[in-house]
Amino acid sequence: MMGLLAVLGGDVSRSLSPLIHEAASRAMGFRFAYLAVSAADANDFERKVEALRVLGALGANVTIPFKRKAKTLCGVCSEVATSIGVVNTMIFRPDGVIEGDNTDGPGLLSDFSQRPANQLRVVRILGAGGAARAVAWAAREVGAGVIEVAARRAEEARSVAEPFGARATSLDAGEPPTLVVSTLPNDPQIAEDAVQRWFDTRLQPAVLDLAYNEPDAPPPLVRIARSVGLDAQDGLGLLVEQGALSFCRWTGADLASVRQAMSNALLGVG
Repeated sequence: MMGLLAVLGGDVSRSLSPLIHEAASRAMGFRFAYLAVSAADANDFERKVEALRVLGALGANVTIPFKRKAKTLCGVCSEVATSIGVVNTMIFRPDGVIEGDNTDGPGLLSDFSQRPANQLRVVRILGAGGAARAVAWAAREVGAGVIEVAARRAEEARSVAEPFGARATSLDAGEPPTLVVSTLPNDPQIAEDAVQRWFDTRLQPAVLDLAYNEPDAPPPLVRIARSVGLDAQDGLGLLVEQGALSFCRWTGADLASVRQAMSNALLGVG
């Protein structure tokens, strides 16, 4: 199988998606070119999606800040994408129709399902963008006790929280969390604010930051959380899981094999 794939976002120049998808392509015996395509704004994003469709691309991953916009460009969406309300995976069909799917939600559900039940008593989501909606969906699906969406703007927090039976709160309020999931930008000052003001580290919550850097250089929130003794993970695991689900959606390849190839690529194996 040959074809064109891409990741589209505001700035994807440092994305690791090309690395893992090209590794999966080689491992599965395919010949795919996987491009990183940055878009200046929503109009530019729409133009670049259309260019990929015209070029005969198989599909594309979508990241910040265009996951909501992506859904509006899809003629049909999966049940999961419809429920979450955003699209991170586009499938370009031969008949010209773009299908929308969301693999962030199932990827997060896989993560949450492997966590001890006590970590899911109070899940606090930092941020209110498209990724936060996937986190809220996954937390609801796994049966988390309390789900809070914390954001600077109350109306944005409510718009994410309400469809999933979650609570909306400000960043410095709410119940003491047992699991903090950050969908905020990969920024040192935001990380400092989060650890110092937005949750109580003395209660030892687990931390999952959906941001990522290189495998040996964790993002600031993970680094700071670990420095005060917290169990903290970055978004590389989700990158692989949602990426593998997308790849299999496009190709029908075996999920376990694709997941392994992508993980090996991040570890520099093979």
